[in-house]
Amino acid sequence: MAVPLATRILSRIVAVPLQRPLLVLTVSGVLVAVAAYIASGLGVSTSRFGLVSAENPDQARMLRFYERFGNPDAPVLLISGGTPEQRQALIDPLTTRLEQDPGLAGRVLARVGPEEVAEVLMLQQPEALAEVAAGLPKGLPLADLIEGGAPAWFGAIEQQIQAGLDGSAPAQAPAKVAEGLRGLASMASSFDAYLAGEDVMARLAGQAPAVRGRDARGYLTTVDGEHHVVTMFPRFAGDEVSDVAPTVQRIEAIKTEVLADAPAGVTIKLTGLPAMIVDEQKMLQRGMLKSSVASALAIVLLCLVMLRSLRQMFISQVPLIYGVALTLAYVRLAYSNLNLITSSFVAVLLGLGIDFAVHVIYRFNEERRAGADNRAAIEASVVQTGPAIVVGALVTAVAFLSTLLTEFTAYAELGLITVIGLVCMVLTSLLVLPALLLRRAGMGVAKVQKEPPGFAALTRFIARFRVPLLLLGLAGGVAGAIGLPRIGFNSRYFDFLPPGTESAQAIDVLEHDPLMSPVYAEVTAPDVATAQAMATRLRALPEVGGVQTASDLLPVLDEARLKALRGGLAALDRAPDFAKLAAVRTTPEQLAPKVGAIVDALDEVRFGVDQAGQPTADVDAAIAAFRGLKQRLTSLDEAGKQRLADVGPRLAGPLGRAVTTARAVAERGSYAASDLPLLFRERFVARDGSALALYVIPSGSAWDGANGRAFHAAVAAVDPDVSGLAININLHETMIVTGFRQAAGLSAVLIFLIVVVQLRGLRDAALALMPTALGWLWMLGVMAAIGLNFNVANIVALPLVIGIGTAFGVHLMNRAQGSAAAHGVARLEDLIRGTGGAVVLSALTTIASFAALMLGDYGGQSLFGLTMVIGISACLLASLIVLPALLAVLGRAK
Repeated sequence: MAVPLATRILSRIVAVPLQRPLLVLTVSGVLVAVAAYIASGLGVSTSRFGLVSAENPDQARMLRFYERFGNPDAPVLLISGGTPEQRQALIDPLTTRLEQDPGLAGRVLARVGPEEVAEVLMLQQPEALAEVAAGLPKGLPLADLIEGGAPAWFGAIEQQIQAGLDGSAPAQAPAKVAEGLRGLASMASSFDAYLAGEDVMARLAGQAPAVRGRDARGYLTTVDGEHHVVTMFPRFAGDEVSDVAPTVQRIEAIKTEVLADAPAGVTIKLTGLPAMIVDEQKMLQRGMLKSSVASALAIVLLCLVMLRSLRQMFISQVPLIYGVALTLAYVRLAYSNLNLITSSFVAVLLGLGIDFAVHVIYRFNEERRAGADNRAAIEASVVQTGPAIVVGALVTAVAFLSTLLTEFTAYAELGLITVIGLVCMVLTSLLVLPALLLRRAGMGVAKVQKEPPGFAALTRFIARFRVPLLLLGLAGGVAGAIGLPRIGFNSRYFDFLPPGTESAQAIDVLEHDPLMSPVYAEVTAPDVATAQAMATRLRALPEVGGVQTASDLLPVLDEARLKALRGGLAALDRAPDFAKLAAVRTTPEQLAPKVGAIVDALDEVRFGVDQAGQPTADVDAAIAAFRGLKQRLTSLDEAGKQRLADVGPRLAGPLGRAVTTARAVAERGSYAASDLPLLFRERFVARDGSALALYVIPSGSAWDGANGRAFHAAVAAVDPDVSGLAININLHETMIVTGFRQAAGLSAVLIFLIVVVQLRGLRDAALALMPTALGWLWMLGVMAAIGLNFNVANIVALPLVIGIGTAFGVHLMNRAQGSAAAHGVARLEDLIRGTGGAVVLSALTTIASFAALMLGDYGGQSLFGLTMVIGISACLLASLIVLPALLAVLGRAK
């Protein structure tokens, strides 16, 4: 009878370690040592840019946006609790400390007030300069007045009042005079408050009505006003944890420092995608350590219990150590780092790789008990189990390689990495393991018990209740099929962070805010006017909740506004030298006489108003305000004197920016991106200045499929090149679900063909795959029953359960064929008490490895682990119970 090709190949393979065991062990040991050295320093990348192929059109659009504008993901501090005033008081020192950080200087946005948006002040009030110039005493150049600082300004006020008293100024209506007096009173009281230590810019901002997303003082808030927000726009090189972690850690330290002085009940939470990336990386690293250690311990204990030999337990771990080391070296050379998806591969590989050693050792023990010597037992174990081992590895590899069908690079990497690991472990099991058994197994294995307790009873149970067990298994499969439509897909990977994580808690608040949400679409406009028009169109869409755009700072530039702006600038006889204003250091001795002169002039005004029988309330208020200011000047402490001296330097910058921008717009006759304040240019303007970004937030949840599709269609009608997280969520969900459905289908077909070839028949192949089909359906039924949905992490279980579960059925059918050849009809005892023990041990070690993933805090790992535990457990039960029962019912086993 001709010797099968597989037998000849395996005989030649096993001859190498049997003839040269020391050489095999030495060479393999050196290779593993080199691999371990190469793998040292391997980290975990939390980048989302690399999870999807850059050739994907939607991903390519997003990457093009990032190339033009930089990474828009920003760290955010959410200030909650207490009163608005308490939160505002905390924001001021917080912002000061953040601005002192070199990487955040000029990149912190906590308030939109006059100082922050000075460039646009004259654009918003184009008539202001003309009105000031019209009210000046004759012969006083406006530029000179600006350069003269506070003494010149108060002197001009006194001169103008005197001009009105002596009749040299044009007469004004009483209502106009009253309005002017109220303006003087407000100015004097504001200046008085500034000298007393109050922020005059905040006071001026507080006179304006609150707008959506800002309180009355200009501080950024959520739309509901319940929280204040501080946003930072550092320039990140990318979204790797190494890119963002240093900045996030410095922000965290500043937050902690400022929070120490916060009133009771006020909290500050750091969130935003950069902060979440850092949290993810910490949890992934902890999870990898926990799962790897737990998986290794579980495998060791299970092997010890099932093999009943401490020596064989240690020997069985060698293929795992070798395979993991070689695979990590491959990852280091090919990808540099693991990613969010591949970070769980070590535990996966441990669970898969132990199967090969277990089957070899189990068969080796059987041969030794039958009386064979070590060499003969080793050769028989490799030759007899080798085909099933190779086929089991092959079908598992096919399942993992099917992930290459998806456009998610991360899943493709997981598949390829795991396949490399499987190849390494199969080779180690067929080459290194025999060498170890030859040198270290000894003669004691003949004393090992035949199998752990329970397998003999299980054999009798299946033989007796084979029909009910088969019917029960089929009913479970039907129930799983019925439950399939109840299983949804949750693409919200924010849920992977534990609810108690600070960044997750804060993101839950911001995500639903129509202005502050980090889930937005990115739209571009070539210029300011187009951005304004696009913002108007977008805000009119019911699918849009809000639009972040810097063009909101600029009023519509119509002919009337442009004319008023040019008229105001014409009042300047020359461009003011703001350096002169910055050099003015006013003292109380300089300013007090000027204020006193105003009080005297206002006394005369009051006398005239009273004589005319007009109300004096407005002039009385003005007199009181200036008298209070004069009193303040005569009693200033050192801090107040410093504030007075800083008036010129502090106003020079904003005034200079306002006038410079106004001149540029007036000369150009249109807006340009350069007219925006610097901080807003950083956020909204392309690096080359060629375009503006608009960030569009959906009105509903972008994670909901129907909402996401409607939002995408609506925004794409305004800008077909739209990209961003709010767009990609739905696109990626469709891509993932479709890709893995195809992967599961293709892997099932390929696995079936492989099994047909290995088992040499359609009927036996169908029997081998039946437990996998049932187990797959049982898994879906359990998921539906416990409310477990698929997500971006556990969807990979669809093809993997097919590949891993198939190996169980293949081993059992391979043994059934051998048993039938020896006895005419396969014996249930051979299937369950012989190969069944190896199948149980290999399955339990795989289950333990995936269960170890559930120990981590990161939801992606734990949910993937849970899904795989359910699926593999179901396939094990179907293989160990339903398949033997079916064979017994069909008369193929007894």
